[in-house]
Amino acid sequence: MRKWIVLLVLAMGSALAVGNFSVAGSAGYAGSVFGGVEASWDCILFQPKKGALRPTLDLGYGAGGFQAAFAMRHMFDVAEGVKVGGGVGVRYQGGVQAYLRGDVEYDLADLANLPLFVGGDLGYAYGFAGAPSAVVAQFKAGYRF
Repeated sequence: MRKWIVLLVLAMGSALAVGNFSVAGSAGYAGSVFGGVEASWDCILFQPKKGALRPTLDLGYGAGGFQAAFAMRHMFDVAEGVKVGGGVGVRYQGGVQAYLRGDVEYDLADLANLPLFVGGDLGYAYGFAGAPSAVVAQFKAGYRF
């Protein structure tokens, strides 16, 4: 049943997505060996008046094995090219975890004349039913379509 709910949420987010889709390679979760990939997209579902509500999907492989997270982030423009925000969601690594994270992104579009960005996030994953709890961090560099 959980798999169907996750697939439904992903399908709704994709169907209601608009304009801004970004893909980033991450320098890894804390303790990661190979890092991972994050995809995020702007969503018009429950769009706030300021900022951007952005579903994100993180996939990676690290010292703890396969890692995946789905979170809803809300980003605010705080300076020219700088966005700061936070999000909540679910994460999987050895079991289901509740996920809370803070994000920072900097657009390199003006410097590089390409839709590139760099950023990072720091979060905490609380494990349920024997799943481990962990502090999760990653550095991101990516391309915004």
